[in-house]
Amino acid sequence: MKFIECLFLVALLAVQPAASFAALDAGTVESKIKTLTLDPNSQTPVVVLETIPDKKILPIWIDVPEARAIALELEQVTMPRPLTHDLIRNILQGVGATLRRVTITDLRNNTYFAVLSLAFKGQEQQIDARPSDAIAVALRMKAPIYVSTRVLATAKPSPGLAGRADQTQKKLGIQTQDLTEELAALFQIGAQRGVLVAEVTPGGAAMTAGIQRGDIITKADDKPVQTANELEALLRAAKLSRQIKLEVMKKGKPTTLVIDLPPH
Repeated sequence: MKFIECLFLVALLAVQPAASFAALDAGTVESKIKTLTLDPNSQTPVVVLETIPDKKILPIWIDVPEARAIALELEQVTMPRPLTHDLIRNILQGVGATLRRVTITDLRNNTYFAVLSLAFKGQEQQIDARPSDAIAVALRMKAPIYVSTRVLATAKPSPGLAGRADQTQKKLGIQTQDLTEELAALFQIGAQRGVLVAEVTPGGAAMTAGIQRGDIITKADDKPVQTANELEALLRAAKLSRQIKLEVMKKGKPTTLVIDLPPH
């Protein structure tokens, strides 16, 4: 451990101290991960952040390895050996450093910038990082994610989410995505067909029934579902029903859930 701590101290000494934690508070907004998706045009992974107070959206296009690292942690998949971001967490925790927050600080030339705000033996350090790496580490260390208001002002539209599945959101309290081959590969799902649950509204009908982000809906009322539009159509057709039966794959295991729908 002494050797690792020395390496970590050398790394910290090589980084110039940036703004203090208090300074970073100014002009930033706490956010959370809304979903992880693929840009339907480029098939590039996109992590979508949502500000907590006012639900503003910030999509950030990232590389596949970092997207998988984020997906694994979102779905609480434990790997037999630590991957890169697990190793970073283990080193930080091993030497007694605390990750106070990560902040998406800037957007220059279509490139996002981020910092890790560390507390180590009474000192504050800001470590330059790519947003994708910063988010992957933040998830593993249960650290909050902040976004600069300047970055939010330049946010692009979120791919594949706007206007999607009105009844699915209202009745079930979920947002879904078509489970394409590329998205299945990103989440390491395999050849499963169905609709991927991208977000679950707290307190909604789906959450009450036990549906979680990352589940795959394969049937609704015994009818196969392969696209979000098909699920939407089935919900519209069942507008007088008080329940809907869903067949769901949860971490590779099939289960059947009967969901009580809210009053019309």
